[in-house]
Amino acid sequence: MIRLAALLLAGLLLRPAVSAEPALTWRAGDRAFRVDGTPRLVLGRNPVAAKLDGFEQHFAHAEAAGERLMRIHMCYLPPDEQPGQASVGMTWYWDQVLDAAERHHLAVIPVFGVWADWNDGSNHELWHAWDKNPYNAARGGPAKSPAELLAPGACQTAWLKRVGGLVAHWAPRRCVVGWELFSELDMVTGADEAKATAFAEALGKVVRAADPDHRPLTASLSAAHQWPSLWRSDAVDLVQVHPYGNTDRDNLDDLVLSQVRAHLSAFDKPVLLGESGLNWRPPRGTLDASERAVIGIRHAVWAALVSGAMNARMLWWQDGYDQFEGVDLVGRFQDVGQTAAAWVKGLDATGLLPVECRMSDGLRGAALAGGPTVLGWFRDARCAAPDWPTAPTAGQWVEIAAADGPWQMAFVDPASGKVTAQPDATAAGGRLRLALPEFAASIAVTASRVAP
Repeated sequence: MIRLAALLLAGLLLRPAVSAEPALTWRAGDRAFRVDGTPRLVLGRNPVAAKLDGFEQHFAHAEAAGERLMRIHMCYLPPDEQPGQASVGMTWYWDQVLDAAERHHLAVIPVFGVWADWNDGSNHELWHAWDKNPYNAARGGPAKSPAELLAPGACQTAWLKRVGGLVAHWAPRRCVVGWELFSELDMVTGADEAKATAFAEALGKVVRAADPDHRPLTASLSAAHQWPSLWRSDAVDLVQVHPYGNTDRDNLDDLVLSQVRAHLSAFDKPVLLGESGLNWRPPRGTLDASERAVIGIRHAVWAALVSGAMNARMLWWQDGYDQFEGVDLVGRFQDVGQTAAAWVKGLDATGLLPVECRMSDGLRGAALAGGPTVLGWFRDARCAAPDWPTAPTAGQWVEIAAADGPWQMAFVDPASGKVTAQPDATAAGGRLRLALPEFAASIAVTASRVAP
């Protein structure tokens, strides 16, 4: 035990080794992350595991699937932790997780706090752990209620000190691409827009002071609230969305497209897809655990890539949180983003923005355009929750705003990743009209302008 304690302390006192190149970077003004200096569309997940080898498995699968971004809730609060300090053992554990991420050349957004730890269940929330929180006065902490985290005082001061210490410790890590100040702030018991915004601004100052590289900051809200003052605050560089279905008729791809585009329009900041799911509830008996859920999830992954968001995939129950609800989903969805990652691999996302798109009545979907490139994804409107029927459809068309002249198309089947057709088309009057080949479920297209 003495030797273990010495090793743990040594791990805290020594700066982590700096990896050669960051997996992802972000520059102020960019709408996408950069890979080797070039803006790219990336995929990722929200991995969680009870043991280190579980994270190793998640990271290996993510790397093999072509994913880049890991959003990790590094917010476990050991019951014996002293307020204002991060537990030695807990910090050592997360150091090992970051080591594993670097071995797989993955970027990480650490999440410092999560709402459930600061929720007392008084509004009948399904998850609440305030009774176990070491900041709770009933356990010897400084706060009589969770809301004290959001206001200046002993509790907030201790929390800012804890987070500042973790940022200073992890700042040398090149795998860290940004910091999430708090996950779903609106679910903290007693939270409101003004308090949450002020808390984020106080915490943001601490994080920026502790990070010499000034990596981007984000925070998140549940789908239940939208607080404009938080998104407009200087404490938030990346606006975040958490689209979840609420009924068995909700289509996650529609939610992703509508929420991302609404936030892009309203706040003029990059939009990060933080987490998502077919239903927010525990997965047993919901669409997330249904036999054909993979079709609906695949729709959402591809929709995210043409939504204008920085990233795609970012599931919740399917990324490991299923284990806490007695349902096994991870194995079924490990590869659900692989064809999408291959579709955008090597694609320069510079200037790609949401573009006006008209389509026949039998379609749902969206497109991005920028310079010589158009990306589009469209699904059969009938291929919807809860059953996602996949009968072939033909005779569908799309019109996308594009520069006049000749274009070369490549239509792709999202399920297999195979190119199904490569016709030519000509844009006129600022419109590129595409006659879609017959497809089942959904189809994607990359259009490249032919140089004169």
